[in-house]
Amino acid sequence: MRNQSALVTVITPAYNVEPWIGEAIDSVLQQSEGRFEYIVVDDGSTDATADVVRARAATDDRIRLVQVPNGGSGAARNVALEQARAPFVAFLDGDDRWGPQFLRCQLDAIAAAPPEVGVSFCHTRVMTEGGQVVGLRWQPAGPCDADRILVENNPPHHGSSLLIRRSCFDELGFFDPGMRSAVDFEMWLRIATRSSTPLFWGVRRYQVDMRLMRTGCISADRGARFEALDRLLAQYAPKMNRLPPGLAYLRPAVFAYRDGFDELACRWAGEALTAGTTELARSVWGQSLLAWHKAGPAGRERLRAARTGTRSALYGGATVASRAVRHLGRLV
Repeated sequence: MRNQSALVTVITPAYNVEPWIGEAIDSVLQQSEGRFEYIVVDDGSTDATADVVRARAATDDRIRLVQVPNGGSGAARNVALEQARAPFVAFLDGDDRWGPQFLRCQLDAIAAAPPEVGVSFCHTRVMTEGGQVVGLRWQPAGPCDADRILVENNPPHHGSSLLIRRSCFDELGFFDPGMRSAVDFEMWLRIATRSSTPLFWGVRRYQVDMRLMRTGCISADRGARFEALDRLLAQYAPKMNRLPPGLAYLRPAVFAYRDGFDELACRWAGEALTAGTTELARSVWGQSLLAWHKAGPAGRERLRAARTGTRSALYGGATVASRAVRHLGRLV
């Protein structure tokens, strides 16, 4: 019999993640907080993803496999949300994994936070396609309002790091299935600007491992990401009330310069510069933007080449980096 007193509905949208979905599911089943229902939506996979899920479901009746035609991660999550019954929702991508205290940590955090907090999120470690942890993501702790979410360019970073009150979806609806990218960010901005519990709360605990830039992942399509982000910034940056709206464009402009989208980066940099060069020069991100913007086309090519070499050296030394990062992640 399924858990009738579930505190959390865990949702995994899964598309062609056969090599990793078993590890993701096992990380849910190993949670110290066991009061959950688990809905895995196979989004029209053409590999054996559904077979892996089905085998796990045969041994634990908290797992429910739902199979739908391919419609994207937003549509797959919506299918599960329609069936969700618990007061909290947590999403885990099919190629990520949680630490065993993830749910307990997030539930404790949201219980202790102010009542206007609708979402808590933990810190993230980055792993290679093969599962080696090679980096830590910097994420804020404490309260994040809409202004901070925009300026820090989606502090939760990805959908696997959050615990969300079900009431947020009841108020605002579900994910936008028509978005090609940034579907998470759009939903978080809706919550932060329109929900009755709009605050996000960062928890300084590393409880999720994100598989970065694996083969076939949506986030690898930088063009689609930037296109979606351009629309979101145009919609939400003018609504900022604590900080200069131009700061919402700061980090995206740096990312676009790094990835070679110079035309878009220059336009975003122009928006960021409305905050004033003095304001930008106060932060590392602002200094980086000013350097990229002033470098010109030839200078930016040299900056990209240097950055590529540095990243290759870092990920080429994955074994050493993995040991160091695992140690740091335990200490923080």
